[in-house]
Amino acid sequence: MEIKSKFLCSKGVALAFAMLLGGSPGVLLYANDSVEESLMVVQTGRTIKGLVTDANGEPLIGCNVVVIGSNAGVITDIDGRFTLNIPADAKQIKVSYIGYVDQIINLHDRSDFKVVLKEDNNALDEVVVVGYGTQKKATLTGAVEQIGSQVLESRAITNVGAALQGATPGLVVTRSSSRPGNEGLNFQIRGLTSVNGGSPLIIVDGVPVLNSESFQNLNSDDIENISVLKDGSASIYGAKAANGVILVTTKKGKGKTTVDYGFNMRFTTNGIMAFSPSMQEYASMWLEANKEMPEHDWWGWGEENLKKMAQGIEGIYESTVADWGTMFVGNANRLDELFARRYSYQHNLSVAGSTDKSDYRISLAYADNQANLATAYDGQKQLNLRLNYGIKLTDWFKLETLASMIKTNTETPTHGIDRTLYGNDAPFFPAKNPYGQWYANFGNVGDRNAAAATTDGGRDEREKLTTRVDFKALVDIWKGITFEGTASFQNEEYRRERYSLPVQCYNWFGEQTAKLVYETTQTLSTPQDVLNFKDSHQPGYLVQANNARYQYYSGLLKYKRTFAEVHNIDAMFGINAEKWVTKKVVTAREKFEDAGIYDLNLATGTQGNGGGKTHNGTYSYIARLNYNYAEKYMVELMGRRDGNSKFAPGYRFKSFGSVSLGWAFSEEQFVEFLKPVLSFGKLRLSYGSSGNDVGLGDYDYVSTVSLGTAGFGTIPANQVSSGFGGLISYDRTWEKVSQKNFGIDLNFFDNRLKATFDYFIKDNTGMLVNVTYPGVLGGKAPKTNSGHLNVKGWEFTIGWRDQIKDFSYYANFNIGDTKSLLKEMEGADSYGAGWNAAVNGYPLNSYFLYRTDGYFKDQAEVDRYYALYGEGKEDLTGVGAGSASRLRPGDTKRLDLNGDYKISGAGNENSDLQYLGDSNPHFVFGFTLGGSWKGIDVNAMFQGVGKQYVIRNDWMAYPFQTRTANQNPTYLGKTWTESNPNAEFPRLTTNANLARWNYQNNDFMMQNNRYIRLKTLIVGYTLPQIWTRKVKLEKVRVYFSGNDLWEATSIRDGFDPEMGAASNNSGYPFARTWSFGLNITL
Repeated sequence: MEIKSKFLCSKGVALAFAMLLGGSPGVLLYANDSVEESLMVVQTGRTIKGLVTDANGEPLIGCNVVVIGSNAGVITDIDGRFTLNIPADAKQIKVSYIGYVDQIINLHDRSDFKVVLKEDNNALDEVVVVGYGTQKKATLTGAVEQIGSQVLESRAITNVGAALQGATPGLVVTRSSSRPGNEGLNFQIRGLTSVNGGSPLIIVDGVPVLNSESFQNLNSDDIENISVLKDGSASIYGAKAANGVILVTTKKGKGKTTVDYGFNMRFTTNGIMAFSPSMQEYASMWLEANKEMPEHDWWGWGEENLKKMAQGIEGIYESTVADWGTMFVGNANRLDELFARRYSYQHNLSVAGSTDKSDYRISLAYADNQANLATAYDGQKQLNLRLNYGIKLTDWFKLETLASMIKTNTETPTHGIDRTLYGNDAPFFPAKNPYGQWYANFGNVGDRNAAAATTDGGRDEREKLTTRVDFKALVDIWKGITFEGTASFQNEEYRRERYSLPVQCYNWFGEQTAKLVYETTQTLSTPQDVLNFKDSHQPGYLVQANNARYQYYSGLLKYKRTFAEVHNIDAMFGINAEKWVTKKVVTAREKFEDAGIYDLNLATGTQGNGGGKTHNGTYSYIARLNYNYAEKYMVELMGRRDGNSKFAPGYRFKSFGSVSLGWAFSEEQFVEFLKPVLSFGKLRLSYGSSGNDVGLGDYDYVSTVSLGTAGFGTIPANQVSSGFGGLISYDRTWEKVSQKNFGIDLNFFDNRLKATFDYFIKDNTGMLVNVTYPGVLGGKAPKTNSGHLNVKGWEFTIGWRDQIKDFSYYANFNIGDTKSLLKEMEGADSYGAGWNAAVNGYPLNSYFLYRTDGYFKDQAEVDRYYALYGEGKEDLTGVGAGSASRLRPGDTKRLDLNGDYKISGAGNENSDLQYLGDSNPHFVFGFTLGGSWKGIDVNAMFQGVGKQYVIRNDWMAYPFQTRTANQNPTYLGKTWTESNPNAEFPRLTTNANLARWNYQNNDFMMQNNRYIRLKTLIVGYTLPQIWTRKVKLEKVRVYFSGNDLWEATSIRDGFDPEMGAASNNSGYPFARTWSFGLNITL
C-alpha cells in the first residue's frame, strides 16, 4: 500500500496524465524535480499566436505547440488556436498531433501563424482489431485487412454488407437484387471452402451476431472499423472460422460532448433494363424463326397477324386460337409501366463524449428505403437504436454496457415480380383496357399481368425486432495482467403475414376473362413444409412466427509486458460458452369467403401447418501468445479447443490452431541504404487450421423413428407404420480446413506508397460428403468426413496518399483471385452438359459444354454430318434425319471430340463435352480515387470482376427456349440467315428440339461476365467555421452521393452483370441511387 500511495503521489504521474490529456504520445513538457519549474510561464521574450488546422481547414483541438530548446509549450484550444510566450532567443516551434506529421516552424520575426498539418501516412502505429484483441499493424503477422469508417460514410445505401463490395481483396460480396430488405447478399472470404457452402463468421464488438441480417442492418454511422481475418489469424475462432471472420467495432464516445445529425434524401432510377422487345421486334423474331422451317409454327398468332405486328400496326387482332378470341395488340413496354423513380430518406442522430471516468455514445437512426417498383410499395423501413456506455469505477475496474435494437418492416407484393415479370409478360398488351380494368394478355385466357399482380395480388409483410445487450467487465490486475469478462444476450422476434389474392382481369371489351392472375404456392419458410394450393383461384393466407435467442459468455485473462525495451510479450488465455435456441411456428390457409378478412379460422380450403424447435451449444478453450523482438522478429501461436453439442458424447471436442512468423527486414542494417525509398518492409508466413460446421443437424447422432402410412393386409388398406429415419454416425465431426499463407508488406517514399501481396493455399481434407452404400443397407447413410477440396489464390493491394499544401489526395487499388479444385468426393466423377456443382478433378461450379465449329453452310454439309453421326445415335435423338426437327443450313455444328462418331453428352471421359470454365468470380477488384481541398472532398470507388463465366438458364436463356415466353431482342440481326452466313448466333427456330440443339450448352453461349461499375461517387463541401460558428454550429457539411451510377460490361445479352445466370427474374432492374445529404455537428 505504501508503494502504491507513493506511486499515485508521484509528480511524474501527474505530468504523464497532463500529457495524456494533451493527446500526444510524445513529451509535451519536460519533467524535472520541480513540477512548478517545468510548468512555469516564461515571462521574458515575446508572445506568438496561431491557428492549427487539417488539410480541410478543420481546427485541430489539443495539438502540442512547444518551443524547441525550451520548456515552454501549450495546447491548442477548442478553436484550434494557441497563444504562447516564447524566450527571446527562440528560433523554432514544433507542432504535433496524433495521426499527423509533426511540423517544425522557423519563427523569424513573425508573431501570427497558420499551421496546416498533413495526415501521417505512417500507419505502422495503427492499431488493428484482431480476434479477442488488438495489435499494432507493424507487428501483425496474419493476413488481416481493416476497413475504416470512411468507407461507409455518406453512402447512398443503408445495407452495410453491400457497402463492402470492392472494399478489400479476398472479400467477395455478391447480390441478387438491389431491393431493400431483399438484396440476397452472399459473402465469401478467399473463395469457396466446401461443397456444403458456408459463410464468414461475423462478430460485432467481440460477440458473434445472430445472423447475417443483424450485421447488414447495422447503422453504418455506428461503425468505427471492420477487420477481415483471412488466413490462420481466423483460427482463434476455431470451428466456425473456416470461411474467414469479419470483425466489426462500433464507435464509443471520445473527448468533449458532441451532437451529430445527418439527413439524406435519395431517389432511385432504373439501371440496366432487361431488353423488353417492341411489338415489331417480337413479331420479327417469330417471322424469322419460321422462314426456314418446312412446317410453320405460328402458335396462336397466325402469319398475317405477325406481319401486321412487325409493321407496328396497333389495333384489334383475331387469334387463330379460339380460346384467345379477339384482343387488342399494341406497343406496351411493361417494364416502363412497372418501374419509375422512387424516393427514400434517412435520419441519423448521435450524442457522444467522455470524461476521465466514463465514455458514452447514444445513436438513433430511421430510414425508409424504397425499391423502384411503381405499382406498389416495395421496400423496408428500419429503426436503429444503440447505446455504448463505459464507466471507470476505480483506476483498475471498468464496466461497459453495449445495448442495441434493430427493427425492420419489409413490405413487398406477394407476386408479380417473379418469372412473370419478364419471362412471361408479352410486350404488346397494355396494363389496362379502355374501361380502366386490368387487361388480360392473350385475350380471354390471359393470366399474366405483372402490373395487376403487384398492385392487387396481395402483400408480403415481414417484421423483425432484434435486440442485444452486452455487459463487460475490465479489470487491471497487476503489472500488465488484465481480465475481461463478457456476457451477451441477443433475441430476435420475426413475424410474417403473407396474403395472396387472385386478380380478376378483363378483355379489351370489358368482359371478365376465364383465368385469373394468381399465385400457386405459399412457401412456409421451412424446407419440409410447402403448401401447393390445388384450387389456386382462391385467396391464400400465411402466418409465421420465429424466435431466436443467443447467449454468449467469455472470460479472458491477458498479459502484456515489455522487457529490456525490446522483448514484447502479449499472451491471452480464455474460455467461452454459447447457446442457441430457435422456435418456429408457421401455418397457411386457402379459400376465404371474404377476401378482405384474413383469419385462420375463416378459411374453408387447403390447410397446412409447420414448425419446430432447435437448440445447441458450444464450449471452448482459447489461447494465444505473441512475441516480438524490437518489433523486428515476430511470432504468434494460437490454439483453440471447441466442443459442440451437435456431436455424439465422446466426439464433441476438436482442436484448432495456427502459427505465424513475421520479419520486418527493413529494420536490418543491410537494407539501411534503401531507407530513402523503402520506408518499411515485412515478410509474413502462417499456417493454421479452422473448422466448418455447415450441414450438421442438432441431433444427427441420435436415431430417429419416422411415422407414416403403408398399404398392406388381406384387404389392402393404409395402416400406421414406423421405421428408422436413417443410419447415424458417432465419429462424424467438423470439416477441418488448413491454410498456408505467404505475405509481404512494403511501404515506400515516407509511407506514401503502400503495397501488400498474399499467396495462400487452403485444404479441406475432412469435407462432409455423401457415401454410396449397397441398396440392401436398408436406410440412408450419413455423410462422412471423406471429401477433399483444395483452393489456391492470391491478393494484391497498392495505394498512394499524399498532400500538396491544401490539397490532399489518395488512390487505392485491390485485386484478388481464387481457384478451387475438387480432389475427392464420392459420386462426383461424372458430369452433364452445362453447369455442374461438383466434379472430381475440376473447380466447383464448372461448365462442361459442346464444342462447335460454326454452322452448317448448305444442305450437303448437313447430309455429310448425318452420314457420320447417323440415325439412332442417342444424342441426335430429337433432331434425327427423318424427324420434323431435322438439322438444316444455319444450325449449329457440334464437334465429335473423342472420334467415336457420336455426339455424346454422357458426362465422362468418353463424352464430347469439354470443361470450359467455372461460374465463380475471378480477378475481383476495387479501385478508389479521392481528394480534398479547402473544404471540398471527392471520393469515387469502382468495383468489378475480371472474369466470370455464365450461361443463362430458364425461359430467357436463348431464343424460343419456350414459345410461351417473351423473347430477347438482342439476338435480332445477329442470327444466321442466307444473307448473313457469318452471324454470331445460329438461325432462329420455333422448334423446341432444334432451338435446344442450336443454343443450349454450346460453347458460344458462354459469356465472360466481366464488368466495372462506379459503385460510389461522393462530392462534399464543409462550410468554413468562420460561418458556422456564428450560428453556434461546430461543423456543417453538404454532399451528393451516388451508388451504381455507371458500368461497362462484356455481357452480350443485355442483362445486368450482377444478376447471375438465371433469366427468369431478370426484369427487376438494379437501381441507380442518387442522394443529397447534410451533416451537422453541434
